[in-house]
Amino acid sequence: MEISYKRDVKISLKSSFTQSERNAQIRVVCGPMFSGKTKTLIRVINEYKTLGKKVFVFKPKIDDRYAKDSIVSHDKDETSAFNVNRPVEILDYHLNADVIAIDEVQFFDDSIIDVCNTLTNNNKTVICAGLDLDYRGLPFGPMPKVLAIADEIIKLNSVCTFCSGPARISHRITQETEQVVLGEKEKYVPLCRSCYAELK
Repeated sequence: MEISYKRDVKISLKSSFTQSERNAQIRVVCGPMFSGKTKTLIRVINEYKTLGKKVFVFKPKIDDRYAKDSIVSHDKDETSAFNVNRPVEILDYHLNADVIAIDEVQFFDDSIIDVCNTLTNNNKTVICAGLDLDYRGLPFGPMPKVLAIADEIIKLNSVCTFCSGPARISHRITQETEQVVLGEKEKYVPLCRSCYAELK
């Protein structure tokens, strides 16, 4: 496991995930908002492509913050992606792929677990990225189960807005109480556990 406290996360396939040519793996990048999850995912996607792998990228249709048909990091790194409503739709595309990359996994339901297992059983490597905790600091959607079945995990931290320590929670600064509320810096700030506790 590798943990970074920096905003500009510099992780390569060689220095994070181990390379496995024979065995399919489930690999997960997780952490709070603004920690570099999507940036890391895009970097790993590009490195797999450099190795000659066919990579198919997916995202939940609900996430249209930056672009409809691509995943985009906060600093505008981008790669094209398929939009899907339900995880099972990923299985319609997977046959020609070597690697399946899935962003914002927390927005899917628990059926993503069966999809990941089915893909790896068909010798496809799966790379997931998503928020492990919601705005209350509680496990987010299917992420606990995704982490439980993962072969490798990269757990990232952001930088606390108040004390500059390692931030784990994406604190919502609006009054909305739904678990899923799309937004960026106008709605969320990264906080460490101590600073979050002071605000409660």
